[in-house]
Amino acid sequence: MAIREGRWDCPTCGNAGLPGRDLACSGCGNRRPEGVRFYLPDDAAEVTDAARLAQARAGADWICEHCGVSARASQDRCPGCGAERGSSPRQQTHEHRFDEPAKEPVRALAATAPPKRGRRWKGPAALVAIVGGLMWWNGPVEVTATVAAKDWSRAIEVQEYRTVQEEDWSVPQGGRQKRSYRAIRDYRQVLDHYETKTRQVSERVQTGTRTYTCGQRDMGNGYFEDVTCTEPEYTTNYRNETYQDPVYRQEPIYDTKYAYEIEKWLPDDTAWARGDAAKEPAWPAVRIGRNEREGARIQRYVLRFTDDDGKTYEREVTPDQFARYRQGQPVKLRKKRGGGDVEIVEPQAGT
Repeated sequence: MAIREGRWDCPTCGNAGLPGRDLACSGCGNRRPEGVRFYLPDDAAEVTDAARLAQARAGADWICEHCGVSARASQDRCPGCGAERGSSPRQQTHEHRFDEPAKEPVRALAATAPPKRGRRWKGPAALVAIVGGLMWWNGPVEVTATVAAKDWSRAIEVQEYRTVQEEDWSVPQGGRQKRSYRAIRDYRQVLDHYETKTRQVSERVQTGTRTYTCGQRDMGNGYFEDVTCTEPEYTTNYRNETYQDPVYRQEPIYDTKYAYEIEKWLPDDTAWARGDAAKEPAWPAVRIGRNEREGARIQRYVLRFTDDDGKTYEREVTPDQFARYRQGQPVKLRKKRGGGDVEIVEPQAGT
């Protein structure tokens, strides 16, 4: 497994990118203290020198329990204070798999250059601006307008009770059967036969295994070791096979259908009345003849407004609103900046 030399940053003077083999900072001379984290640049080359490989494989550094500086695994005494190793703890080691979220700081497995903050926030900032713009465009705004016109319409449906001819799968109550006959009511699928067909099928066959670098291990002494994994390798084989494909036919389902007469109230005419602000809303006069009656009643009331800029708006209102607002009366309207329907801002009680 390949070994690569990492880097560390001096916490005293800020000197960055110090070689992992160095136990002291080349800038200020201070020795590497406890807690220094190693990181591996993206372009770190594989170590091939025998002496440095032996240094890496000797094990994790130990931290002097007296002065807190790092010492190599091969050293019996602290290079800082000269104390014997004794029970001093080892530097911690860490392993990271490439397909898992890093548990260490991002820099531990990345290049030394810090991320550019402007580039990181460009996308989210633009999204926030777009969403904010849409919210503003669709947000409500109030305008002052005047009731320019009032229109109303009312209608009464006239229904006639008459005999009609209908057909159905049963005769309803009050119907008089005239005739019956057999008719197709539905269809069902029935297996008719099988057809022999050919199709291509595939199957995966293991042909061997592949060894690849799947992570890196911080060896705790300034070096990193590649972690290798193995996985099976497959090939896809294709072959033709025959199969029996079912063929279905649509078979009709017959039932008895009935023709009958029945009396029903059916729409025959509609009487309308229309007017504006000069005429009070009223229902139209309806002449009801023999075998006739009044049916549904429909009414619609519309107010039209003009604002200070000459723009016109229309709103369908309730009968109470239609009676309450006079032509020429100023009103407040609420609408979206982008257009669409308007609503009347009703005055609060007591104002």
